[in-house]
Amino acid sequence: MVERTLESVICSDVAPAYEISMHLLSAGGKRIRPSLMVLSALASGECDPGRMVNLAVAAELVHMASLVHDDVVDETRERRGARTASESWGNKISVLGGDYLLSRAFCILSTDGSPEILRALSATAVAMTESEILQASGEGDLSVWEANYWRIIHGKTAEFMGACCECGAFLTGADSQTRQSLREYGVQLGLAFQITDDVLDIVGNRAHTGKETGTDLAHGKFTLPVLLALTEADEDGSLRGMLANGRLTASEAEEVAARVIESGSVDTARLAAVDRADAAIKQLSDMPRSEYTDALTALAGSVISREG
Repeated sequence: MVERTLESVICSDVAPAYEISMHLLSAGGKRIRPSLMVLSALASGECDPGRMVNLAVAAELVHMASLVHDDVVDETRERRGARTASESWGNKISVLGGDYLLSRAFCILSTDGSPEILRALSATAVAMTESEILQASGEGDLSVWEANYWRIIHGKTAEFMGACCECGAFLTGADSQTRQSLREYGVQLGLAFQITDDVLDIVGNRAHTGKETGTDLAHGKFTLPVLLALTEADEDGSLRGMLANGRLTASEAEEVAARVIESGSVDTARLAAVDRADAAIKQLSDMPRSEYTDALTALAGSVISREG
């Protein structure tokens, strides 16, 4: 139902708007955010299925819009094994295409959202944007990443997933404890998801990730595996010296990645992701067990075991 609604919602008689939207939709994706909203709603009570699906679609549209904008900012040429919108249509049309997806999401929220849902998603949008600005302004500046890594991933990824879970609970009129538990489940899941993403940028297989490894390093984004290597395996300061230059060339990024892997910091980062996934699962312990809470538990496991 979510997939069919996504296909219908993106329709437009302005050809580029529809083509960009369909390009993103047909590229696939994990649909984690709509899954979180649907599963949280079903795990916490009963609600209008049509409204639930529409709000799940709105969440995915916001996510799709953020991907379009991210690819423009990062000058990314490939995502999920396909050309990015900016590579195919250029930056100007791509930014406007992302705005179109956001506008479609707003249309849905204006009809099916409640004040609580609108407040939760609006606050999330602010946190996402602030974190993306902090990330972009700190590219190549190691001190920014050392001071703000957790804030960045919390705002750009974890807050959104937490809000999707909380909004699912809002749909059923769940009590405050259930809402808080599901929100915290989503936040911890989001942290596990982003840490795993950061690990895959160092060691991932392009065939699975759909993008080149070392992309973050090349753009001056110094994520958890790198930060751990600096504290655990850089006694002579040579790694810090390499990163002090800011953005790295492809060969420099490859060299840094090799040193991070050799240091064992990738494994330490994976364990950090496992800890966050376990923390997410723990939030479900006070909820009545159902096939939906079991699915949320399985989702936490799949997030940290994925290869792409």
